Amino acid sequence: MIHQWSTDMQTAISSSDRLSSRGPEPSRLLVVDDDSAIRTVSRLALEYSGFSVTEACDGYTALSWLKSHRFDAILLDARMPGIDGFETCRQMRERLGMDPVPIVIATGLDDDVSIQTAFDCGATDFAPKPLNWQIIIQRLRALIRAREASIHLNGRSLQISSMLKTSSEAVLTMDRNAVIQERKHTEKLPEAVKEMFRPGCAFFDVLPVECSGRVAKAWENAVNGDSIDEFILQFGANGSDMNIQGRFIAGVENEMLCLLQDQTEAFVTERKMYELAYVDQCTGIANEKRLISELTLRLKQERDNGPSTVLIRCATSDFQEFEPRLGRSGLNKLACTIVSRINSRVTKFAKDTSLVLSEPPLVARISESHYAIALSGDGVRGDNIEELAQSILSVLTNCVEIDGFSCPMDWKIGIATSTGTTSPDALLSATAYAIQSGLAVNGNDRIRFYNSGVQENIGRAMELERLLRKDIATGALEVYYQPKFALSDRSLIGMEALVRWNNLELGPVSPARFIPLAEQTGLIIPLSHFVIETVLDQIVCWREEGSPAVPVSINISGHHLNSQTIVEELMAGIEQRDIPCHLVELEVTESIMIEGAGRALANLHELRENGVRISIDDFGTGYSSLSYLRELPIDCLKIDRSFVNSIANDPTAHAIAKAIITVGHEVGLHVIAEGVETPEQLTCLKDAQCDSVQGYLTGRPVDRDHFDVFFGGYVPRSTH
Repeated sequence: MIHQWSTDMQTAISSSDRLSSRGPEPSRLLVVDDDSAIRTVSRLALEYSGFSVTEACDGYTALSWLKSHRFDAILLDARMPGIDGFETCRQMRERLGMDPVPIVIATGLDDDVSIQTAFDCGATDFAPKPLNWQIIIQRLRALIRAREASIHLNGRSLQISSMLKTSSEAVLTMDRNAVIQERKHTEKLPEAVKEMFRPGCAFFDVLPVECSGRVAKAWENAVNGDSIDEFILQFGANGSDMNIQGRFIAGVENEMLCLLQDQTEAFVTERKMYELAYVDQCTGIANEKRLISELTLRLKQERDNGPSTVLIRCATSDFQEFEPRLGRSGLNKLACTIVSRINSRVTKFAKDTSLVLSEPPLVARISESHYAIALSGDGVRGDNIEELAQSILSVLTNCVEIDGFSCPMDWKIGIATSTGTTSPDALLSATAYAIQSGLAVNGNDRIRFYNSGVQENIGRAMELERLLRKDIATGALEVYYQPKFALSDRSLIGMEALVRWNNLELGPVSPARFIPLAEQTGLIIPLSHFVIETVLDQIVCWREEGSPAVPVSINISGHHLNSQTIVEELMAGIEQRDIPCHLVELEVTESIMIEGAGRALANLHELRENGVRISIDDFGTGYSSLSYLRELPIDCLKIDRSFVNSIANDPTAHAIAKAIITVGHEVGLHVIAEGVETPEQLTCLKDAQCDSVQGYLTGRPVDRDHFDVFFGGYVPRSTH
């Protein structure tokens, strides 16, 4: 049972992108379960996915925590000693009051009565055991976002209420059938008009016929969220005309508000309410709701033989990284700078080209780090849009200085046209799909067009991810071993562990295909766990068979190196099997060593201090220098195969390889060349005094059962 939970946990934490929408402050979760092992597994899975976790072993403890702490969500076991999960949930709801904190009840009971009981007690959701952590983590995030949206909606309601209290307008509250439910401040209206708009009356029944059409159109637009249109009501009383200015505004839930006044000052307050609904409060440009409204109108015009629309989405994932340095005010300045740069390029583009637009370009901020530009016109073409996208990308990638801090950002642009699209949501989604898997523009991978094959490609990638996830969980992959030989005497000095995947449905899958997928989806961590455990077990197996103790190198990813537990986990695996540490070597890429990403460099230092050997893989493709190499926790350099491939016929490649060997020897490192396939390459490397080689010429990767043939050439060497 616990093993299954652990497997599910690894799958979940590897596939989940870590919680980033909340910035540096993680969501706070309360996990309540009487089983300590399950609590531990839950905490590890949730903490790795970016949550802050508090544990409680029973209902009483959970309720005690709730008195003194605030949580964003609660994961609650149904069956516990003392008060069970259902009663605990009921008491939690009483204490939380109006706060819609999500409570998810987890239980092995899946009968209808148990499910109904959970919801009757105030549960937000119900999850059957054993928990699928991939689903649970995504569900918790969705519930937390829903709670935040609810709080935001309530805040907006209070904001509107506050504005209306201080407003000089009369307010009619109506249902969606335009029946007046309540009226406020009607003393500010002429007495004759006040008498017309009584609770229970249908608003349109008392309107003058000549203005009912205009008012009906304004009502329809407000209900649909398209716009807030003003209208004028003209009434005659005692021989004089009364001009009442009014607007409809969609309130919360199904309410409609009608604001009436015979003074123009009413428009000031209403404009503020319009901006709350349709304008990004930070930058002053249109928000997503306004963009959706505008796209709805433009797509309707296109269906009526109007011009087509192109939507450009500009996205960055770096925005929140600057909050610890800049603070919220600094982030607002950064957002305004981004908008200014986009606006300048869009305005210049519209002036400098012969493009005829049917509507002014609309620039909108659709999320904290995503911006959109809508362009409509018969002359909107691919080459024009490519030119604009290139221009926007060039200005966005220029470093921004905010309050003395540099804010470099990596941007991607997705482009989609309205052709064949009937909904603004679909058009927005198409730009997101384009960024993920669209067709690159003129070789620029950061600008992509949406096409009909994008979703199909995403579907294939998702299916490949599903199969890989399944085979990692079941241990269906294999580890092959490629020998390494000393150039001085051709003796075996070690081997590299290489993972291979032969899927029952797909057959053999190239590492060049599934390794990048594992990196992108987070599966690289459970995949690394599988390889490490397999290699350590195989070292023990060879030892028991009496084979020589040969060092084995394992490729390790930057994601795994950055984890907080890698040192503890690897050393525990080595010590439990009583394996000498020098028999385990980790191969890491040069970029990880140079960037020192997160905890990676510190973890490597600690592992090397414990006796694990460290090797830089693909050396020569980065920017290492001699002085930098002296400071790195490494034992070995591997010359990248790109230099080895052409070392025999390219003087430049030969010179680079020779320089790497010299640099390595100067700082006391072992140098190995990988990808050796020809005798000529071998001769060049020997002449350059390379220490050892690895490649198809000297030995292809083989499974564990066929590696015995290489053991005969093993010569024990010093571990120093």
